[in-house]
Amino acid sequence: MRKFTAIILLCVLSACQFNVTRTFYVRDIQDVIASRDPINLPIFMQVPASSMDDCQSEIGQVLGILETYGMIGKLQSCNSDESALFATANIELEASVMRVDDQNQDNMTGALALVIEDRGDGYYGLYLARNPNLEAAMSSIKSALVFASLYATNVGFIVTINNDMREALLITTYDSFVNGAPSDEEEFTLKPRSVLKIRASDVSTNLFFNRGWYEIGVITFSS
Repeated sequence: MRKFTAIILLCVLSACQFNVTRTFYVRDIQDVIASRDPINLPIFMQVPASSMDDCQSEIGQVLGILETYGMIGKLQSCNSDESALFATANIELEASVMRVDDQNQDNMTGALALVIEDRGDGYYGLYLARNPNLEAAMSSIKSALVFASLYATNVGFIVTINNDMREALLITTYDSFVNGAPSDEEEFTLKPRSVLKIRASDVSTNLFFNRGWYEIGVITFSS
């Protein structure tokens, strides 16, 4: 199991900018392809709260609502900055790595999933998808907590692919920023022990929230 860190979900001020970041390991992707069984991974998130005094109650409400919609989460701690003006909560949720033909997608307990599509001949499409219940959960959270807001224009998705295998592989990305450079469609060679950082475009981010998923790219394994 791999752990990856994300910053997601809530923003005290609507103008706040934050990134959803995570690292996926090639070995985990291959395990899911071979076994056809999903992998559940912990996501450690830092979530803004309105104050230290209200942190536990506010985040407790958020986690309670998510649990109502089938998403599991835990509050780890509440912290404030040096000026004590801002508070953040460290929480743990779940995410999944699964195949597109997995019959349990509607019952996933994670907020997000890396979804893999077998296209044959060693080509696999990679998608970032939200839990089918996430939209309803976010609507309930915003109704319950007036301070909570989430706008697609304030969110940036950054997916890092880490090649922890001994062989190089190819990744084709679409409409994104790769290692900081804009790319419409481009093929990259990912050498062993190297990473590829893929930031979604604004169009892809809006697709995630409005349609429920966007395509990251295609990963190619040797036959």
